[in-house]
Amino acid sequence: MATTLDEAAPKRQEPRPELSSEQSHGPVVTEEAPHEHTSTTSDKRLWLEALPDQAATMRLHPYCVECGAVRSLLPAKGRPLGTFLQAIANLKGILEDNPRYPKLAQVHSHLIAKALESTPSFGDPYSMPFETQWALFVEAVRRYRPDLDEELLEMIMPREPRRPRPSYIDLLTSTEKGGTE
Repeated sequence: MATTLDEAAPKRQEPRPELSSEQSHGPVVTEEAPHEHTSTTSDKRLWLEALPDQAATMRLHPYCVECGAVRSLLPAKGRPLGTFLQAIANLKGILEDNPRYPKLAQVHSHLIAKALESTPSFGDPYSMPFETQWALFVEAVRRYRPDLDEELLEMIMPREPRRPRPSYIDLLTSTEKGGTE
């Protein structure tokens, strides 16, 4: 079998036009680093519903100047993502010794955590109220463990740390110092 000169010679690759990153791998998604939200001044607030789908509940809402996130005005402020990750760890510890429920598999706890992390701005207390976070958390847990009831899930939530209050004697001494100067 005879080979021609063209077949024996190594083929030279033609230079290809450069593809942008959007063409080769799809759109590039950059995740913004968390930042300290800076609210707008009072004259630049937005009129939005205070309670979703409730008529006549319009209020002025501040928003972040840097990212545009609208501040939640509900009384129960959101909690950071770590609070809910701690709740998953508490759930795993409680189910270890619970005779009524089977243990929480490692894959379930990982999938629940990933579901919470994949929710945009879930851990941002500025823009997401606790009620919304709680509903998303219960939904994520029930997706993998539908046998768990809501009372058990309420029990596993970490308690809010109490605000440190100065003792009465410290208040007396600080007012006395302030009044004498």
